[in-house]
Amino acid sequence: MTQKSPLLVAGVAAAGLGMVMYDNTAITVALPAIRDAFQADTSSLQWMLNGLSLMTGSMLPFSGALGDRFGPKRTFRAGILLFAAAALAGSFSTSIGMLIGFRVLQGIGGALLLPNSTALLNANITPENRNHTVGLWISISATGLIVGPLGGGLLISHFGWRAALYGHTVIALFGAWRIGKLDDGPRRENSLDFPGIFTASFTALALCAGLIQFGRRNANYPLATALIVVGLLLGYLFYRIEHRVKNPLVDPSWLTDIRTRGVLLACAIYNGTIAASTFLISVLSQDSRSLTPLQGGIVVWMSCILMPVGSRISGKIKNVPDLRKIMLRGSIALSVGYVVIAALSQGPFLLMLVTLSTAGFCAGLLFSGDTIAILNILEPEKASSGLATLSLVRQIGAVFGIALIGSASELFGRATSVDNGKSLAIALAGVVTLSCYFLLKKALTATVHD
Repeated sequence: MTQKSPLLVAGVAAAGLGMVMYDNTAITVALPAIRDAFQADTSSLQWMLNGLSLMTGSMLPFSGALGDRFGPKRTFRAGILLFAAAALAGSFSTSIGMLIGFRVLQGIGGALLLPNSTALLNANITPENRNHTVGLWISISATGLIVGPLGGGLLISHFGWRAALYGHTVIALFGAWRIGKLDDGPRRENSLDFPGIFTASFTALALCAGLIQFGRRNANYPLATALIVVGLLLGYLFYRIEHRVKNPLVDPSWLTDIRTRGVLLACAIYNGTIAASTFLISVLSQDSRSLTPLQGGIVVWMSCILMPVGSRISGKIKNVPDLRKIMLRGSIALSVGYVVIAALSQGPFLLMLVTLSTAGFCAGLLFSGDTIAILNILEPEKASSGLATLSLVRQIGAVFGIALIGSASELFGRATSVDNGKSLAIALAGVVTLSCYFLLKKALTATVHD
């Protein structure tokens, strides 16, 4: 392996993850405008966000196999270009259904680029530079979280919601060009766990559909209950399958190992609460305070501005005890932060913005910290599959978070008011996030003792 500049490697990999982050924040700011343009309900907005995440999660295993067979460089380049092309096509949508369809296509592109960006990292950095490069990667990627709400809000204010989907092309072309400077990863042929992939995908789809159905104004409760029961049964079937196949989608030992299980569960939970809270904060701030898209973008921007700082701090950590300390503090501070944000959502605006930025800092600590934790826990030969599983868990966590907490906001809203419902749901996200403290405490304590 030729020694590469950590900045070059992190920058190319960040073009993929950063574009996804830009998309997430820009679209989040655009949600009220999209809702008004298509007269869409909350469940449609949930599907617009979850369609991408569900497809990304479902396609991740295939993406890893394609990267093994054709090389991560080629697969990454295809993914970043597809993601941008689908976003551009989505800007011409004439209905919410058409837009959801293009979001699903974006999910395929996202699946192709996300795990292969980490494979490129592994192929181009030395163990000595690993933590530093991972921290750079997350930090540079997080600029997408900063540019997305401000740039997206500015474009939406002047040109409408469609303009939020124009910026992807520039990022994609940069990544597709600069990737030529990197070494390719090793190529190998691995068999795919098709039963595991399909049961995991339909488990997520059924549970997500059931949770969203519960939150609809004219909910079909028998259908929602049936979908959740089917999802739980499929989840149990997935668990059984993973213990029997030769090359499982998720290594069964990770489900019983207290370290990997704890980190992955915590990752799923805080990715879910962060995604759901950002969704609700964007809509609530523009609705309750009558903010413009640009002003709403500033609100989302404040929640992201310190994420790169948190990521850099985690990336500089050299030992597990310090990583444990910082992730535990980050998880409990994030939990408290969301409860405070909920209390201030219709109160003093400046104080709410300060709390939002603090929560974003804590999220940055966790986003970089879980990657480093998984790399420290697993043997080097299992690092790639571990990172792929981490990417899958992030996507599925975001899907469930938006479905569950988004539907809770609708239910709370019927009992109180629409705005109060969203505030209560954000507080619920904070309470749920607290569980991450206990999961990480047990998982990372076991890692320290090992």
